[in-house]
Amino acid sequence: AHRKEVEEYNKKMEYVTKAHKLCEQLKQVRATLEPFEKNKAISKRRLNMKKIVKGKLNTLSHEGNKILSVVSEIANAVEVARGEDEGVKKQLKEGGGVGMDGGGALTSDMARGKRYLVDLLASNVIVRVQAESFNGTRGDGFPLAAMLAKLSIETKDIVPILTAHLYTACPVAIPTLPTGGQGGVGESSEEDLMESLGMQKDKNGEYESFDRFLGRTEGLVSIVADIMSSYPENHSLLGGHKGAVIYLERFLAFLPPAPHQVPLLTAPVLVAFLTGAGHMLANKFPDKFRPILDTITNDVMLRLDEGTTGVPSATRLRKLTEDGFDGFKNKLPPGAIPELYDGAEGTGSGVPPAPVAPVGSSM
Repeated sequence: AHRKEVEEYNKKMEYVTKAHKLCEQLKQVRATLEPFEKNKAISKRRLNMKKIVKGKLNTLSHEGNKILSVVSEIANAVEVARGEDEGVKKQLKEGGGVGMDGGGALTSDMARGKRYLVDLLASNVIVRVQAESFNGTRGDGFPLAAMLAKLSIETKDIVPILTAHLYTACPVAIPTLPTGGQGGVGESSEEDLMESLGMQKDKNGEYESFDRFLGRTEGLVSIVADIMSSYPENHSLLGGHKGAVIYLERFLAFLPPAPHQVPLLTAPVLVAFLTGAGHMLANKFPDKFRPILDTITNDVMLRLDEGTTGVPSATRLRKLTEDGFDGFKNKLPPGAIPELYDGAEGTGSGVPPAPVAPVGSSM
């Protein structure tokens, strides 16, 4: 019986193993980009890419048309980079040639421009949603999320790369929670716990404050929820619409059973996720979302951490859920862009998300 339990547990946790593998692949991909980043012969090409990514992300606003124009400009830049890479490969095949900016011989690392650009975009997204000025529950993430969901249809390479960046920055986005004793503490040392939570160190090797960590986590979880809730309906970035149901079911399955208190992260994660995805879930997947919401309100919320650090998030979760299922069904989230947020009723056919290709597989 024990062996069967272990097998069932491993099967249930398979998605965590896959997520960790994806993060490992990202490390390898980024290692292959180092020569591209350092190659002086293509400094102009790199500078151009940085201008495109930062420039375009800076122009995003809550206007639908603006977002769609950024999508086509970035998709176009990726195509241009692909063409330049092909040019380098062709010249190398024909025996050498001159570097892009007119200096030095061509080398194979110069043919990694498209991969570099996609990674640059994903890195910039992560930096933005972790900034102290970014407020996910206010709806700051919707323009970015709508852009990425639409871009993922045209530039499929963004799917594994961005997913791996998000999982690396925020393990709870997988979702996974540190195990080891009650509430994530116990056998493991404080250092291990901080690391497994995804807490970051500053330049002096000191861990960030818990408040800062919670703020960052909320930003990252809210961009995940916003992406899952964005049109187009058939996008598969982070599993698309159905990914939101799966995420909540998995997250709740991680929590300790009653009567134990749930970890401190529970309320901030649920506030961020439900604020972004609750409206889409209540309309698209009412049969799935009702029992999830019932579990949250009638069980999880009775066991929240009400200590000094926990109280603000616990209070916000109560406020967010006080109008129940209908509150989520009828209210568009703050900052959502109506024409790019998919709150349409019941068209969610419940198609399971496409498997995520390994990072760099199509590159």
